[in-house]
Amino acid sequence: MRASVRVMTSAMAAMATITMVAGCGGAGSDAAAADTSPAGSDVTVPPKDLVLSGSELPRGYQEMPIPADQMQKSADGMLDATRGADISPAACAPPSAIPDTMDMSEMGMLVAALGSTTLAEVVTADHGDMTAIRKSMTGDCEKVTAAIKNGDAAGSSSTIVNTPMDVPDSRADDVFAVKQTSTSTVNGREVTATSLLGWATVGGYSVAVTSGGLLGAPDAVVFNTTLVKAIDKVATAG
Repeated sequence: MRASVRVMTSAMAAMATITMVAGCGGAGSDAAAADTSPAGSDVTVPPKDLVLSGSELPRGYQEMPIPADQMQKSADGMLDATRGADISPAACAPPSAIPDTMDMSEMGMLVAALGSTTLAEVVTADHGDMTAIRKSMTGDCEKVTAAIKNGDAAGSSSTIVNTPMDVPDSRADDVFAVKQTSTSTVNGREVTATSLLGWATVGGYSVAVTSGGLLGAPDAVVFNTTLVKAIDKVATAG
């Protein structure tokens, strides 16, 4: 079970990073490509020094150290699967700006777990395209289907429903969050999972926080508290 949790949380963190760095607008989104450039003089502290520490996690959550090579493999696998997926509506597909590879060593990342529930945080030194992210999960993109052709999940399909969430006040320049429910068919079995995902821009940085549960929905209060704490730490120290 623990190995399964590690694989799932690695993929969750990688997907959050891909979405924030590359944007998730329509295919070929010029805005996504433009807004993901390095922040330059706005960045003075390495992203790895801005993620929450183990002592700042919600009560009961334990940090899960994941080897850098395993995290890089998960990220590359998610990139491959994302590029090769058939998305409907087509306008909700990830942009062509998604890179061929992503250097996870340049990002700050934390993964933690409490039982079957996980939290993942990613901090990057760039601006994610928040307009594209909102567009990819609202309107016609509130409900999408995805058929995966590449990677370990090849042959699986999912129906994903995104429901925007209210986020408590924070020091973010911009913030957006959704409750995401996915019903997937993998090897003939149907599995439903719920995740909470939040993205923010803070000064010259981007922050992504995700939470998912193997059994039931994750705690929205814990998610909101963690998201705000992550944002405010970057705003203070960055």
